[in-house]
Amino acid sequence: MAPLTTPTECRGTMHWYQGNNGHCSHKSLISDVILYFLIYTSVMLQADTHSCGHIVPKPREVVHNVHLGEPAHVVKRRSLDQQLRIHLVYDSGLSNLPQEKETLVKDVLIPTAVSYWERTLQVRRTAHPVKLLRSCQSDYIRFKDGDPYPYCVRNCSEVTKCGPVIVPERYLEACRIARIGSKYKKVGYGGPGVTNADFVLFVSATHEERCTVGSAVAYAAYCQLEGALDRPVAGYVNLCPNDISTEPHNLHQMHATLKHEILHALGFSSGLYAFFRDPHGEPYTQRSPSTGKPDFNSETELYQWSDKVVREVTRYNWRVRGANITRTFSLLVTPRVVEEVRKHFACPTLEGAELENQGTLGTALTHWEKRVFENEAMTGSFTQHPVISRITLALMEDTGWYRANYAYAEELTWGRGLGCDFVKLSCLEWMQTRAASGAPIYPFCDRVRSSPIRTECSPNLDSVAVCNLVEYHTELPSMYQNFRELPFVDPKEVSHYGGLVQLADYCPFVQAFNWQKEDSGERGTKCSVHQNNADPEINFALEHYGDNSMCFLHHTAWSLHHCDTTRDITHWGSGCYMYRCSVVDGLVVIVSGKEYYCHHRGQILEVHSIQNDWLHQGSIVCPSCHDTCEVSLPL
Repeated sequence: MAPLTTPTECRGTMHWYQGNNGHCSHKSLISDVILYFLIYTSVMLQADTHSCGHIVPKPREVVHNVHLGEPAHVVKRRSLDQQLRIHLVYDSGLSNLPQEKETLVKDVLIPTAVSYWERTLQVRRTAHPVKLLRSCQSDYIRFKDGDPYPYCVRNCSEVTKCGPVIVPERYLEACRIARIGSKYKKVGYGGPGVTNADFVLFVSATHEERCTVGSAVAYAAYCQLEGALDRPVAGYVNLCPNDISTEPHNLHQMHATLKHEILHALGFSSGLYAFFRDPHGEPYTQRSPSTGKPDFNSETELYQWSDKVVREVTRYNWRVRGANITRTFSLLVTPRVVEEVRKHFACPTLEGAELENQGTLGTALTHWEKRVFENEAMTGSFTQHPVISRITLALMEDTGWYRANYAYAEELTWGRGLGCDFVKLSCLEWMQTRAASGAPIYPFCDRVRSSPIRTECSPNLDSVAVCNLVEYHTELPSMYQNFRELPFVDPKEVSHYGGLVQLADYCPFVQAFNWQKEDSGERGTKCSVHQNNADPEINFALEHYGDNSMCFLHHTAWSLHHCDTTRDITHWGSGCYMYRCSVVDGLVVIVSGKEYYCHHRGQILEVHSIQNDWLHQGSIVCPSCHDTCEVSLPL
């Protein structure tokens, strides 16, 4: 932008800078305005949250009793030693996507997610092709003595669907019909089915109504179950076309979203809890002699599971603002899950893994509780860096349908080793108790998000983050009022403050986010993503995103100096910087190519660097060298 040309034009606001000739010369105030407003007005904090779109299928949408060629007693005896094989069927509608999105879905997102589950899960070996059943026109089926196939009373449907996708004829068995007078017959065409597969996944990308609800990026479910052990053998995943992001900083979340959704199709769904089986293939939940299925609960619209799978647990004296209340939670209590959650939280008396209590049927009970498991990938919303933990793999084993390879479990640090108080008490009581003893209130926080923004680091130092404690326009429900007082907040208004993520019971925590600029898209705050680098002209704290970068706290606000001009950077608190570890030098922080050496936790590194004729000044706080570096460092 051209500089203003006369002192009159920048009356009262003119400033000077030192040019290449060593003299201070006139420079337009507009440059300062750009610096100022890029921070104050053009950059907005955007909560990085997406909800899961899974909805438990209605009974009519699920076909049972797919026959895989062998009787149940033979299948039960099989070992879980067959690596899961998923056969992909792409709906023709994917061709309506922009080429870049179609390529991303077919060549990157779906293959990556499917490959993860194929590596991670094993099933009982089957030697026969998967032939899916045709859906029936009515809700009634019959069985013929000695015949494992169900017969439709009246007739088969003209088309069989799996979610929004019409199943091609080649994947379907012939139609079987039961007529009046006990006449059973097989009519029409039967396709060859799918060989060398254990699960058929139909992939679509259509703008369904569910894409308009909340912030769903994709959704998935099962549609057909096999007859021997009720394992899902077919399902679908539908991606919402408008929400498929090709931005590099969103790829990790897109991958995690599809891994999450595919797992709903494979078994993690409240609609399937009643069908879970023990390691011997016996059902945890009693079956009706007349239908062979568990009882159906018309109020919840779910097959009713036994308390061997999900149990209600009451917590008394649950502390909230101004009261102690009684709350009842639903916990998944299958054996391997109980073992893993007790180890993770270091709580030997923990009854099980708490399930989400908020949201609609597709969210409540079908995900882990956000307050307890935060960034576990199978919680009901995506907030930051989701991981598939050992606890989720334990659930898949407890279905009775899979064996999990725990080598592919991802590290969950949230709540790890924090004991029974963390997982059994309210976050208000946890924060109060910790603060009273002088301990950190981690993983929660109590700094109100404000403008200018004061950033922090994520607990594992992989992202710039912010405490998501915000003010709501209305008072929060009493059971979710998690503060009795807050610094600089009118006591009468404290009931309006809570965490940004409602599924976490409004408990505030440090959360990664995206910077959103008015006209130039957004960038994330994950340190390892090169595309998150800011433009040089607004990189005031000299950050660097990419390989070998992590988050460091700032000690003071950064400032820019140019001759007599000083600009204090009001958004500060943390940043991503390159670092290296060595046995000789310990932890070394690299800022604009210069190395700064950390000798102990809490050491302050003073940074001075001239970039584009501006002196950048700031300070970085050293973390623990031994906690940060994997190499053996000198003492």
